[in-house]
Amino acid sequence: MNPPGFANRVVGSINDTFFNHLMDRKAILGCPGCLLLAVVSFYGQAQTVTADFGGRSGLTAAVPAGVFAVGGMGDSLTNPRGIATLTSAGLTGTRFWIGLQQVYATSTPNFAVLDSELKIMSAAGVHPIAVIYDTPASLGGNQCGPPSSVSTWGAMAASVVAHADQNFPGLLQDYEIWNEAELDTSLCISDYNTRLNTYVSMYAAAASAMHAQAKADGQTIRTGGPAIVELNMAPYWLPEFLSNQSTAPYVDFVSFHLYVSGQNELSEGMDWPQLYGFTQSSTRGVAYYYQMIESLVRAGKQPNAATTPMYLTEYNDNWMFALDCCRNSPIYGPLWNSLTIVDLLNVVYSGASAGPSVIEYYDAADKYFCLLGHWDAQMDCDRSELIPYPQFYAFQLFASPEYLDLQAGAYMAAAVSPASTTSGLSATAFYTVGANAVVVVNPTSTAYRAVTVTFQNPGLTSVCGTTYLVDGLHGQIATGPVSFSSTSGRYTTTVAVPAYGTVAVSMKGSPVAGAPKAVLNVTTEKNPLAVFVDSSKSQGGGSAIIGRTIDFGDGAWINWTPWITHIYGKAGSYAILLSVKNQSGQISIARSVVNVR
Repeated sequence: MNPPGFANRVVGSINDTFFNHLMDRKAILGCPGCLLLAVVSFYGQAQTVTADFGGRSGLTAAVPAGVFAVGGMGDSLTNPRGIATLTSAGLTGTRFWIGLQQVYATSTPNFAVLDSELKIMSAAGVHPIAVIYDTPASLGGNQCGPPSSVSTWGAMAASVVAHADQNFPGLLQDYEIWNEAELDTSLCISDYNTRLNTYVSMYAAAASAMHAQAKADGQTIRTGGPAIVELNMAPYWLPEFLSNQSTAPYVDFVSFHLYVSGQNELSEGMDWPQLYGFTQSSTRGVAYYYQMIESLVRAGKQPNAATTPMYLTEYNDNWMFALDCCRNSPIYGPLWNSLTIVDLLNVVYSGASAGPSVIEYYDAADKYFCLLGHWDAQMDCDRSELIPYPQFYAFQLFASPEYLDLQAGAYMAAAVSPASTTSGLSATAFYTVGANAVVVVNPTSTAYRAVTVTFQNPGLTSVCGTTYLVDGLHGQIATGPVSFSSTSGRYTTTVAVPAYGTVAVSMKGSPVAGAPKAVLNVTTEKNPLAVFVDSSKSQGGGSAIIGRTIDFGDGAWINWTPWITHIYGKAGSYAILLSVKNQSGQISIARSVVNVR
């Protein structure tokens, strides 16, 4: 419960800035692309952001396609127009719940609720992650308690797979087993060791049965967990989960939840400077926890530990179902999410071997947690009207094909400076098939009139540029042209970065003349685990190909050979990467994802 006057303090802080102005529907909601007129005083010292794109070599860390998701599309949010608003912004992934207590309320399974949700997701083109949870009454007296028979519980989970495979083949591939099992309120077990051992046994029974069912169905699925939220427990939970011989073979991804503040911070009246400090903290911040968990994942004994995907299946600024300073604020909502996305992408510059494969905002449409809802003084996500909330525009900027198109997949720049910081500007950089992008986030009250942005080794020529701005003044994304000056292959421009704003610079152009072109063709073989990889149609551009590497995505790779049949050790989804190099030292990359059964 909030302390007296808390709601008034939050609303008052918004009113003190631009809240009343932003409530003007004609300016904000009824005029896409329009700018609000405001007088802004720019000041502050000159700032520089530099990104090295490495000639778009494809040798840097990849951002997988489909990285952005939002919980609840298809179950808590069923309105087709509301879902279309999210998917058109590039948010094409979701997470939803399959309660075995509801499915097995009787001895005869009832999949009516699941079917209705999957029909919505299928029609909307949404990729779902399903959470298998709950204990049916037949296996215990409490739905959050452990089942009396883990093998029976696992068989029930496998029946969900069978039903989905038969009725919605290929739609439901990701299954998360239970939710936040480390909490005593989640499994209703007070003893820590008993709780951990119980979860391990439940996961082993369910995941093994589910994989066996998918194999029998001729389908590919991924199972993962433990959806841990008490991240200080991760050093104890993850080693057991990832090294236990009964669970490790069935860990296809590791999932966790991240909330940088909670009830104590909310009760103490958390404001933006405090939330910013928590987010960037070297002992509790976004990047700190991600890197801690990734190091535990890489040390596990699960197959392909070096490349096991990490799914952030819930995140937000605070886990309380209450108003706070920033979550739905027109100023701080888009700012905090932009900063968090930048921090998660930038982990590859500070030791992580890969960034997250899923970044899922909690939630699409829930009380106080949403991307769509009715705008009013409370900003409490009232679903009587599904209007994009302020933070929606941060996701639209990064994910939408209309803007930076990161949802289609990308490669990180070879380097960016400054990257994530604990004070002042933060930046990230990446390149998609169609463009190079630099994103600059200003979490401070200082506005900068002229920030110099430099694109080194862009791998493009005859370039043109576009700027995008998200801040509390403009509501929606403001777009404008930008010109570059060129010196020795470096392109430079100057942009204004307002206080509490996010500015992106997108560069499009033609590939550098004489560059090689990697061409990758992958076909399946009679052996269900085998694929034929052919790179023979690759071209060297202005010179001969002198280097060729095929990475099969399972830890195996081969040099020089233009074509080969590769046999995988287990079913799954693998990203095959081809790299070719010509005599001029130029590199081209091609990537193909293959599902083997």
